[in-house]
Amino acid sequence: MTGWVAGLRTWTISLAATVASSYALDAWAATAGVAVVASGLLAGVDRPWVVALLVVSYVAWGFGLRTNLRANLTLLATTGTSTNVLSKAAYDLTRRTTGNARVQRLAAAVGYVGSQVAAEGVYYAGAFGAATLSDAVTGTDALLFLAGANLAAALYEYGLARLTATFLRRRPRRYASFDTDWVPAEYLAGYYRAVEPDEVATIAFLVEAVRGAEPDQPVLFFGVGPTLHHVFAVAEVASEIHLGDFLPANLAEIRRWIDRDPGAHDWRPFVRYTLQCEGVDHPTDEEIAAREDLTRTKITELIRVDARHRRPVDRRYPTVISPYCADSATSDRATWELYMRHITDLVEPGGLFVTAALRRCRGYTVAGKTFPGADVDEHDLRAVIESAFELVDGSIRVRSTAQDASHGYSAIVLCQAHRRPNQARASARREKSATTAAQPLHHRGER
Repeated sequence: MTGWVAGLRTWTISLAATVASSYALDAWAATAGVAVVASGLLAGVDRPWVVALLVVSYVAWGFGLRTNLRANLTLLATTGTSTNVLSKAAYDLTRRTTGNARVQRLAAAVGYVGSQVAAEGVYYAGAFGAATLSDAVTGTDALLFLAGANLAAALYEYGLARLTATFLRRRPRRYASFDTDWVPAEYLAGYYRAVEPDEVATIAFLVEAVRGAEPDQPVLFFGVGPTLHHVFAVAEVASEIHLGDFLPANLAEIRRWIDRDPGAHDWRPFVRYTLQCEGVDHPTDEEIAAREDLTRTKITELIRVDARHRRPVDRRYPTVISPYCADSATSDRATWELYMRHITDLVEPGGLFVTAALRRCRGYTVAGKTFPGADVDEHDLRAVIESAFELVDGSIRVRSTAQDASHGYSAIVLCQAHRRPNQARASARREKSATTAAQPLHHRGER
């Protein structure tokens, strides 16, 4: 489906959903408001208590709006559609002008809430207009009508949120293709304009973990993508840094940064945060530039790797780091386990393995496209590595990130562990003859 056709489809669906939702909400809320007044159950209640009821109804309505707003943001990020066309318009506009996910969510929220507040003005005009023009309707009746309508609207918002969540959970998954749909620039713009909650936790964990790495030895990053935000943490520890990924476009993006291409992604916010995690309270521009230069010097190989192969790289490493790789490459649990075995087998006996995964994520979004997630958690991760690695308290940690609305996940799993020294290893002859998918793209760092 071409881009403009897909865009037209999401707009058509959103417009139809908005019309249907608005009519249903207005009919339900107005009927409830009229029913409260017509029942006469609260006819003798004093005005202060009626005002108190109105306040309570607004609180309930606010909670309902908040719940449905979260569902709407998830719907937007996952499918590009919305039950509120103004929210979609604001979301799409900010997506074209900024890669900041927080700004996109805020714009969508303003569009959604703004339209609801505007509709509330119509209710006020109708209720108090009737009280002004008719002796049969009093000011108290108008307040009771609004309270009843608000409570009904709160129930409607909760119900619509549940319906949206059920739809997202049960709809057939149509994953984008890494071969045809993956655009490194879109991924970088959507996830790495700022240090978001998942990376706040991941980088801090990585800085802590690499203190247990063997110094002055090569470090392999497996499945690095088009990113470098994790690499800066090992620059002072590693003798060399080897970066591996399956997609040539990702490696090309990294090469642009190494070659100081003016259009390369700006990683300085991540370097700054890395230095802060290392104990530098206020990193200067000179310190940030020095870490970037050191990292460029240490990167000596860009390698094309494929986790489907039993030996993705024709050697083992004292330290292998592979965050958000295997779990973000497939939706199949068995395939994830296979990838993890192939990746962890690259760690030398006694060596350090550091990884991270999106917790219980069935798909993460990039520029409106959903890529697969393996839907794993800390128990799955433990099961796949505990036979070969030593796990102690704190080896596996879970951190909440609350990024389900923007990216499709709400928590991450972090893990560091050393391979047991007595693990049986394949012979050197078998290692040498093993089929490898690695295609080294040698890069000589600045010396």
